[in-house]
Amino acid sequence: MDAAQRAMDQLEEWPDLVRAIPTCGVGQALRTTDVEIVHFHSEHDADLHLTRAVILRLHPELSRSTAIRLLPGSAWVGIHLDCDDDIDLLATLTSLALQAHARVWPGPNTMPCSRCLTAATAKHHATHTRIGSRLRRRRRRTRDGA
Repeated sequence: MDAAQRAMDQLEEWPDLVRAIPTCGVGQALRTTDVEIVHFHSEHDADLHLTRAVILRLHPELSRSTAIRLLPGSAWVGIHLDCDDDIDLLATLTSLALQAHARVWPGPNTMPCSRCLTAATAKHHATHTRIGSRLRRRRRRTRDGA
C-alpha cells in the first residue's frame, strides 16, 4: 500500500473527516462538513488546507522540512509522503488545520489547493501574455497607420 493511501486510511478514521471528491477533480479528498482539508493527488503527494494564519505562524519550521512544499500566498501546503514520519507529519498538521478551521467563520471553500493554484497561475500568466502581445500588435498597427 502506498504512503498516501496509508495516510488517507489513518485520517479517515478521525470523526471530523469524511472521504470526498476534491473540488480540483484530481485524486481524493478528506473534508469536514464545511471545508476540504486534505487532497491526495498521487501515491506520494498530498495538499493540506492549513490556512494562511497557521502557515505564517509556522513558516520557519515548515520551510525547514524537506517533505513540505510552500506556495507563496496559498492557504495550502504540499506534503511529499515518502515514509511513516511524513505520514505522522501530515497527521499532526491535519490536526492543526482542523483546529484552525474550527476558529474561522464558516464559509464556502473558495481557496484552491496548491496544485490548482499553480495551474491557475500559469494559465493566468499565459492569458495575460497573449493579451499583452495582442495589445502591442494593435498599438503598432495604429501607430504605423495600418
